[in-house]
Amino acid sequence: MTPRVFLLLLLLPLCASWARAQGAVSVLKAEVVRAGSARPGATAGEHPFRFERNLIFFSAELDGRSAQLILDTGAPGLLVNNHGRPDQRTAATVGLGAGGAVSLTNQKIESLSIGERDYGRWWALGLDLRSLESRTGQRIDGFVGHDLLRRGELRIDYPGRTFSLRRSRRAPTAGGRAPRAVLPFEFVDHLPVVTLQSGGRRLRFAVDTGAGTSLVDPASRAALVATGGQIDIQGLDGQPAVHDLVGVELAGLPAPAPTVSFAAMDLSHLRAGRRPIDGIIGSDLLASYVVGIDYRRRKIYLW
Repeated sequence: MTPRVFLLLLLLPLCASWARAQGAVSVLKAEVVRAGSARPGATAGEHPFRFERNLIFFSAELDGRSAQLILDTGAPGLLVNNHGRPDQRTAATVGLGAGGAVSLTNQKIESLSIGERDYGRWWALGLDLRSLESRTGQRIDGFVGHDLLRRGELRIDYPGRTFSLRRSRRAPTAGGRAPRAVLPFEFVDHLPVVTLQSGGRRLRFAVDTGAGTSLVDPASRAALVATGGQIDIQGLDGQPAVHDLVGVELAGLPAPAPTVSFAAMDLSHLRAGRRPIDGIIGSDLLASYVVGIDYRRRKIYLW
């Protein structure tokens, strides 16, 4: 039996008719109604998380109630579970991800608190997560992504099962140690994208904690090594699909994983345009490290 993983990754909200006509992906920016009381870039305490099915689950408070959220750097901002209830006041939107297309609504959130940090009122994107809850056996109230993380450094201690939002620093440390690797990145929409060498080629990877497994487009076949394995992947659209597993040797990543197993998936919608993305680095690869994503300095640190 092939292993099964879940992808929440790379949710790119777009106006379906406009984007398809233009052959591009346009990110819908959720308007911030009130920024909240948290100071931009302020250091907050460490938040514990559960690492289930290669996804980061943590507790927060949403509209005055306890909520179970997922930390997802592939999400554009705050996304909440609308349980299939349409919002008649706003036009429907389509979200495009590596796992397929999903229907989105706009949803007003009166309050969001993560630990000591109060984000106040937000416009969020709503989507139906009931099938994902059923498949994972987990309550899922939503995802936290780029717009709530982008003012400083997001530090994820995978081995220690904690994350924190920190000030951006020129020379960050973890446990008194300098990073073992520093990877500059650029933004493609809201996605941090790093460039790594593989088999004499330069490949561009989005770093996405909502990806349960790392992905690579088969168009990069010159850098891929067949393994004979397969993996069953289900995306937000709920449709399972079996993909081949391939080996990719990546320079610039510290041990233990310079050669990584990726699922080969058609990512042509991410390869279109002037800044194509060849693959996605997910939490299966990141789980070996303490990871710092400094959105302000556009650097990823690995310890």
